[in-house]
Amino acid sequence: MSKTKTKRARRELKRDGDRKIVAHHKKVAKAAEAKQPSSKPPAKKQKKMSAPDTTPQAAAPKALTQASQKPDVPFGAYDHILLVGEGDFSFTRSLALEHGCANITATSFDTEEQVHSKYPSFDAIRSELAGLTPPVPLHHTIDATKLSSYKTLRCHRDLEEEDEDEEGKKKGEGWDTIAFMFPHTGGLSTDVSRQVRANQALLVSFFKACLDTSTPRKRLQLLQSQHNRVTPQTRPFLRMGGRIIVTLFEGEPYTLWNIRDLARHAGLKVVESWKFDWGQYPGYAHVRTLGTIEGGGAWKGEDRSARMYVFEKIPLVADSDEEVEMAKMARAERGGRLPSQKAALKQALEKEE
Repeated sequence: MSKTKTKRARRELKRDGDRKIVAHHKKVAKAAEAKQPSSKPPAKKQKKMSAPDTTPQAAAPKALTQASQKPDVPFGAYDHILLVGEGDFSFTRSLALEHGCANITATSFDTEEQVHSKYPSFDAIRSELAGLTPPVPLHHTIDATKLSSYKTLRCHRDLEEEDEDEEGKKKGEGWDTIAFMFPHTGGLSTDVSRQVRANQALLVSFFKACLDTSTPRKRLQLLQSQHNRVTPQTRPFLRMGGRIIVTLFEGEPYTLWNIRDLARHAGLKVVESWKFDWGQYPGYAHVRTLGTIEGGGAWKGEDRSARMYVFEKIPLVADSDEEVEMAKMARAERGGRLPSQKAALKQALEKEE
């Protein structure tokens, strides 16, 4: 059996074992919770256990957690993964075939015809992804700044019966991971400042689309749901605790984008970053936004240093203006009516749903 067929077979087996693994994880979690109260050692014993061990054997394990250690691939085999802004979909293929990721959906900004004309490698990759069981869905003409507006891109869990809480209510679902590899607006201008601003706007809009906060009204709605501890009417696009992964080249002008600050201002938690290891993704080749350049161009992406950033979705924090608006609406609701302006806002939110 060829290497590709072996990886496909392994991926199918992983897919079939999804239910059992989820059930096992739940069982283990419940068992851990049951043991937790009695697992705390007595005070005296705890003091003895925490005493420093000065022997050479105790110092040895520290070498295993050094910062220079090669990071694990941040894409789980059973994670529900949405890939945004793919070029020839070679990164999608690498995750599916090399890492056995069974729940991938991949998108591109270009039409299928444009992808075909810009990237000669696409036809072979598309055939490979279509031949998997299940095939990897590919969506074209998807704007990364409007992700949550596409109903076809909402995450659909296969194990719906496993996604219910003790009361039988559906848990808030959403994607586990949304990744954007080397986002770039393309050659819109030769002016560096304009290019920086354009790419910053792209990233900010992308973050807000993932968080369902693309408009102030939507953000206010989520803040109200959090404040009142009410489940939103629609499932989140990215689950709470889910991750957004962005990979950028190192050095200017990319460092001028200040991606960490952009993510914080959008309401994300900056988790970590590390040097991107091209070797961890066999078969993945960087392609340019404008397409393949005849003769290969002056440089290859794989020859350049890059960095992978991980951000986490956390509860939103209202700013001072939003707190004032929420307080006004709360007072109006207690009084039995909404002012005309707030009533219009509520109606607009309902229409958007």
